[in-house]
Amino acid sequence: MRALVTGASGFVGGHLLCLLQTEGLEIFTHGPERATLGKHFDSPVEDIIRLQEVIREVQPDYIFHLAGVSSGPDYALFYKVNTLYAANLLRALELEGFTSCPVLLTGSAAEYGMVAQEEMPITEKTICQPYHHYGASKLAQTHLGRILADAGRRIVLVRPFNIIGPGMGSHLSVQSFALQIAQIMRGEHPPLLEVGNLSSSRDFVDVSEVVDIYWKLMRTPAAFGRVVNICSGKPIKMSEILSRLVHLSGREIEIRVAAERFKALDVPVSYGDPSLLKALIGTLPSRPLDDTLRDILEFLLGAKDG
Repeated sequence: MRALVTGASGFVGGHLLCLLQTEGLEIFTHGPERATLGKHFDSPVEDIIRLQEVIREVQPDYIFHLAGVSSGPDYALFYKVNTLYAANLLRALELEGFTSCPVLLTGSAAEYGMVAQEEMPITEKTICQPYHHYGASKLAQTHLGRILADAGRRIVLVRPFNIIGPGMGSHLSVQSFALQIAQIMRGEHPPLLEVGNLSSSRDFVDVSEVVDIYWKLMRTPAAFGRVVNICSGKPIKMSEILSRLVHLSGREIEIRVAAERFKALDVPVSYGDPSLLKALIGTLPSRPLDDTLRDILEFLLGAKDG
């Protein structure tokens, strides 16, 4: 079996490639950056002719579309990468006669936008009201996928909540905490940690469980055409995450709240309802949070560099 993965050089993509390799799939990737595994193709997302050529050469059995941008100076970039890329990829599959190939479109919990605390947990039926271009462009991708799925395409639409694990981006709060703590543990920084808002709560899921869920959903026909929340259903405060990381470090660390680390808009509480996920695959994310946080610290300290 052959899998084509976009966004494979990213945080989640790297973990997915390792899983697919373990499962015995032949791996191909597409995007501006070469991934760690598989044969790589690079072409502009707007070049549908080249995308057709890639599909023709790969002959994919599965497509995992993980590509996306969450920040940038030009809002047009969000729609180019987060929406147009998916549209052209799906059209290229159609033109090459691969309409039965299962496709995973990776959305985001950001599609829901600002949801009131009394409306938690967030279900797949929660009204989407994104408040920035990342969420809006991912929602546009979801609408595209649903329309094609209604026409018979085998498309799974996932909305992951907060994915954490080794190798995640430094712009994420959990990684920022862990990076500072790793520097303290190596003696590169005094035992002082600067943080922003610690009162917000989020729904965290280990990246290893997320990619396993993606693979299961792609082999679950009942998931085709469905929007599926990838979440635990359990909100965890940022203060709790920080406390656990400090405890795992075994160090006495002073915590300093820095005004410049606060976000202009920070949702107080956000967590999902995983009922549909459980109904489709029979299980839910269950890895202990401390195990995930320990993996993150060990990775940063070099224990898992190879």
